[in-house]
Amino acid sequence: MFAVEMIPEEPRASRQVSQVHEKPDPDSVLALKGKRAVIVEDEGVTQLQLRKILTSQGIDVIGLAANGKDSVDLVLRAKPDLVLMDICMPVMDGLEATRRILQTYSVCIVMLTAFSEEEYQQEAKEIGAAGFVLKPVTSDTLIPQLALAFQNFSQH
Repeated sequence: MFAVEMIPEEPRASRQVSQVHEKPDPDSVLALKGKRAVIVEDEGVTQLQLRKILTSQGIDVIGLAANGKDSVDLVLRAKPDLVLMDICMPVMDGLEATRRILQTYSVCIVMLTAFSEEEYQQEAKEIGAAGFVLKPVTSDTLIPQLALAFQNFSQH
């Protein structure tokens, strides 16, 4: 599951967190096909749902983690193109995990949460997350937001 070619990336400048009301370039949705993703979610059913959505769009899910600490290790080892990161998890929350990952590896991280508090969105933006998605998600809500976040991340 972790046959990964290690390609070093240049550090990226601070990124804008994509907003829910923006629309991605139609080509950016297609650009997700073949990308490698890690899902970080402590709820098993939600993990399965996210995996199904991503794989149905041609995204290769190369790893799963159920807490922030494991996600840091997994992402730094597997070097995915995208990370879907839940915020509220055991051991280490997703915001701290994102902070630690981005200190070492520049990757498109999209935060997932059931909470719409502005402070989470602001902190995610300050840390360098590329997007913020409210749960519950469907393919119709997640893929356009993920495409927009990846498009914005790739342009910076």
